[in-house]
Amino acid sequence: EKQVFQLRAHMYQARSLFAADSSGLSDPFARVFFISQSQCTEVLNETLCPTWDQLLVFDNVELYGEAHEMRDDPPIIVIEIYDQDTVGKADFMGRTFAKPVVKMSDEQYCPPRFPPQLEYYQIYRGNATAGDLLAAFELLQIGPGGKSDLPPIDGPTDMDRGPILPVPLGIRPVLSRYRVEVTNVHVGPCPGAGEHPRGCWKGRRGQDSRICPWWTGNQAAASFKK
Repeated sequence: EKQVFQLRAHMYQARSLFAADSSGLSDPFARVFFISQSQCTEVLNETLCPTWDQLLVFDNVELYGEAHEMRDDPPIIVIEIYDQDTVGKADFMGRTFAKPVVKMSDEQYCPPRFPPQLEYYQIYRGNATAGDLLAAFELLQIGPGGKSDLPPIDGPTDMDRGPILPVPLGIRPVLSRYRVEVTNVHVGPCPGAGEHPRGCWKGRRGQDSRICPWWTGNQAAASFKK
């Protein structure tokens, strides 16, 4: 019995990828394979932790079998990570596998199963680990009403990048902004060793080589005065 589905691959981020370039970085993109179809994310340059934030939609996916079999044991999704080279073909960086969360046409798109949550998938390069993929996958059956009955995709198309569909609200992580304050610390010979009573530890050749909080604080204060 033929069943028709739409696959939504929510490709958010990868981390700790294999360094394929001599610079110690890579230009990674992901290719998602499902049945007879495949799609790619965009290429992000010079990073080992790419944030694609991209939704890949596979339309008119035809599967054969009983409906309950599709729901309980859907086909495997294959995700491969590549490094894009300016010359020659892309270099293989690793592979992982996933199973989508399946929604049949007579089911409600509601918690706890939907929307699906992002999960980490271990990436392998041969027998060695080669990073992690943060993604979510859902397989939605297209009923008699057609694709109009499918859950809407929340969020605008990112025209600056493509067009590219970002990971919808409700699936993408909730991010917060933080401010990081960095304090400069003097390491090495202490220019203020004779100016405070406790002094500093002595290093090689009689020089002071520990961090001097006294001198650092006074120098910072002097900088602010200037």
